[in-house]
Order: sequence, then structure tokens, then C-alpha cells
Amino acid sequence: MTVRIVSYNIFAPVYADRPDHYFKCKPEFLKSDYRWNLIRSHLKKEIDDHENTIICLQEVSLWFLPKLELFFRQLNYIFFHNLFGQQRNDYLSGIGIAIPMSMQLNSISIIKISDHIRSMSQPREKNTNSSTLESDLNQPISDSWEIAMSTPHVFICLQIIIDNKPLYIGTYHMPCFYKEPNVMAIHASVMKDLMFQLTNGENFILAGDFNIKPQDTSYQALIGKDCVDFNLPQSNTYEITYQCNTKQILKSAYLEKNGIEPKYTDFSHKKGSTRFCETLDYIFFNGDLTVEEVLELPEDPTSESYPDETHPSDHLMIAATFRLL
Repeated sequence: MTVRIVSYNIFAPVYADRPDHYFKCKPEFLKSDYRWNLIRSHLKKEIDDHENTIICLQEVSLWFLPKLELFFRQLNYIFFHNLFGQQRNDYLSGIGIAIPMSMQLNSISIIKISDHIRSMSQPREKNTNSSTLESDLNQPISDSWEIAMSTPHVFICLQIIIDNKPLYIGTYHMPCFYKEPNVMAIHASVMKDLMFQLTNGENFILAGDFNIKPQDTSYQALIGKDCVDFNLPQSNTYEITYQCNTKQILKSAYLEKNGIEPKYTDFSHKKGSTRFCETLDYIFFNGDLTVEEVLELPEDPTSESYPDETHPSDHLMIAATFRLL
């Protein structure tokens, strides 16, 4: 029995509909209605062409939500979602997982990762003697753990039954703190170990936009490659009880199937920044699963920036078919 996992950052309209910012894009291709028609078409093709297709989405903003709800209902799917962020940005950071209504669902977990990190920390007692105050003045103003605890990002995990076998499906949109690699390392490590904790030895798949590149230390640590010296930062503000379990590592579907990650999954050229073309999206997994097929992705962009006529998001949709052993 196989299951098809699709992961797609569909690009929130509050970001996309900005022709002055995405100055390399044609304005008509940035319009939400145009993009939605393409997104719907891409998702429907995956559902029509494969059995047991499960859809994991990121940047599910309030504008997209009713359209997605109706779309999935018409295809006899049920859509689990959580919107977070703020009203002024249309709750742009939402995520969701859609599964066929016929699929057996055993459990649902929705976890705010910053709260989970906070649960493994204790504020340090403040010492007001002069030597401590002098020492505090020499400390960096920002604390990576405090930043990691301030994010609104939520993780969704479902347990389903495929061919009488339990399988966990999770999706996450990692906060984009590329200038704070320690924060990214904290979220990546905590997210990985949380998935192992929730699944308790069962098969699982974790898909999403992780905002880390294959050459980043955080990615290397997730897959257990060249991470002998991987250490999370110390905190000046909190006593942290969490320790990364380096024995718990993930496999990546594209890496397993093709021997290499995609050349890129995110492409854009925005005003005031250089052309960005990197891999940020992954389908990780663990357990008795084998990757039968992955969605073929383009080698190089054919336009100056996404979104364009055929790509409704600045991210590519990725997908993999797994066989349960």
C-alpha cells in the first residue's frame, strides 16, 4: 500500500500581491485569483493521479481558507488547519493538512512550538550584585532561546491508518530567522525530537517549508550528516533542560530517491535584494517506509522571478510516494 505526500507553500496574498516589491514579476501573475486557480489545478492533479494523497500546506492565510475548505470538501477531503500571525497580515502563517474523508484518522495534535520550547526551560534567578550586573552588560542583548520562544508558529500532526498500519503525518513552517542561525537550529532540533516523541517509534512523515538550505548546519543535523560538533547555543536568560537527541535522525525523500536534494524549491527576485534560488522545502521521514517516486522538479527557473504564468507561488510544490513495508 502506498501514500502520496504533497507539500506546498502557497504564498500568502499579503506577500504576493505587491508588484512594486516583486518587480521582476508580471502584475497579472501576482493576483490572488489568478494564483488560486493554478494552485487548485496543481493540487487536484496530485489527488486525481495518485491514491491516498495527503496535502500539507503552508502560508494558509485567511484569504485562502474558505476557498481551500470548499475545494477539499468537493473532493471528499477533510482539511485540518490552524491560522496564526496577526489580523493585519491576514494570519499569513497558517498551515494545514488535508486527507481523504475515507481515510481512518486516529488522532490530531496541534502544538505551538514556542510553548513546547518554553516548557523545557526555567528562567534563571537574577543576581543583583555588582559583578553580575557588570557581566550582564557584556552579554549579547538578544538570547536565541528567548527569540525561539517568541514565535507564533504551530505544528500539526495526524495519525492515520494505512493498510491496517499506523502512520503519522506532520507539517510545519519554520520561522525564517536566516540572520539568527542559532534560532533556526533550536527550532529544527526541537521539531525533530518532538516528532519522534509524538510517534513513539511508529512510522512518520514530516513535510513543510523549513527555511533551511541543505548546506546549513541545521539541515545536516536533521539527517545526521557531518554534525559531530552540532551544539545548541547556551542561554543567558533560561536554564534549558532540553538536549538534542543526535541519535534520532531523519531521512529526506528527495535525497533518498535521487541521491541529492532538489536544485531549488524557492525562487524569487525582490526589490532591494538579490536573486534567491535555493532549496527550503523537504519531505522528511522515519521508519519502515521506502520512497517509490518523487515529483519531478525543474532544473532551473525559466522566468526572472516566481510567481509567473505557470508557478503561482515563490515555492515549488514537492511530493513523494511512499510504500509502507
